[in-house]
This record gives sequence, C-alpha cells and structure tokens, in this order.
Amino acid sequence: VGYTNAGKSTLLNSLTGAHVLAADKLFATLDPTTRQLVLRGNQKLLVTDTVGFIRRLPHGLVEAFKATLEEVIVADFLVHVLDVSNPNFEEHHKTTLSVLGELGAGDQTIVTVFNKLDLADAAMLQRAHRLVPDALLVSAHTKAGLDTLEARCVELIADSLAETELIIPHSRYDVVARLHKLGHIHEQEHEDDGVHIKGRFPATQAGFFAPFVVKK
Repeated sequence: VGYTNAGKSTLLNSLTGAHVLAADKLFATLDPTTRQLVLRGNQKLLVTDTVGFIRRLPHGLVEAFKATLEEVIVADFLVHVLDVSNPNFEEHHKTTLSVLGELGAGDQTIVTVFNKLDLADAAMLQRAHRLVPDALLVSAHTKAGLDTLEARCVELIADSLAETELIIPHSRYDVVARLHKLGHIHEQEHEDDGVHIKGRFPATQAGFFAPFVVKK
C-alpha cells in the first residue's frame, strides 16, 4: 500500500519478476494485482499491489477506491511504500495511514519501506529516519535493500504461523492441497480415517481449517 507514484508496482516487479504496469502517473494501477514471491526455505508469499492513495480524493471516487482495497483488511501484514525522494513524503505517510484507518485496517501489522533510495540525499534519509525509525530503505530500481525486506517478510510469516495438527477426510483432498499452499507441512500420513497432517499455518486462516483440527 502507499501513496500514488511511491513505486509499489516497480517494487512488486523487482521482488517477484512480474511485469506489472509501472508508470509515473496517477492511478497507473487501478486494480489489485497479486503475484507469488518465493522466499528462502521455499516459503511462498502472495503479494498484492494496490491502487495508490492520494490526498483529497474526489468524493465520487472514494467508495470505488475502497472496493479495490479490500485486500488490506484480510492481509497477514502490510508493506507501506513511501517515495523517500519526494519532499512531501511525511504528508503521504499521514494520508496512507488515514485511509487505512477508514478501511478498518488501522491495526494491521505494517512494514514501512522507503523506496527510491538511489534518488534520495542525506537530508531526506535523516527525515525518513525521524518519521519511522525502524523503516527499511530500498531501491526497487537498483534492488538495493530488497534482501532485507525479504528477510523481514520471513520473520513476520514465522510469527504468524501456529503449530496445528489436523485430520482431513479422504474426500477432501482439496483441503490438503490448500494447506500445502498456506503453510509448512512437516508430517503427512495417510490413515484409515483420513490424512493426518502436522504443520504450521497462518492464524488468519484458522476459520478455514478449524473443522479438521485434532482436539487434544
């Protein structure tokens, strides 16, 4: 998420090797675009590029924009991208947090990323540090700092996974397939009563696999 022209689409392209339209203009991304990012340990992460925010969005567009941003409510965490070379990035930061609050996503875990490091001077970097001391500095263009961003994503994913034991009926191999995509399965055995699975899965998906959890 982030203000328009912060470089979100370019960052998604650099991280995933995707080819999402990236342009220096308002609303270059009008629909959410989701791509898969494979992290170390073969951890798979779905990354969604959302429409850019602007200040004083015309009233007629507010609801339409909110409809494209529903992904932020259900996401495991958000990456807030800011253009550190833009002299107004403090205002952009405030605008984005305000919109997230309106969407009901104000309590989401947020990783703040200052992009366009290659275009920023020392004074801008100092301002960025004062605004968000623990923010990451990256350049989607040169790919500087992307390894640090990926490492942070790995940490957040690990924190969001819960050890779970499940028994899936043989008639629900669709559930088994989805579990393989959702988390880390470290034990899977086929028994008479179903497929016994032990692994770590996102707490945000608990509603999906709750009927199959082994009661202890």
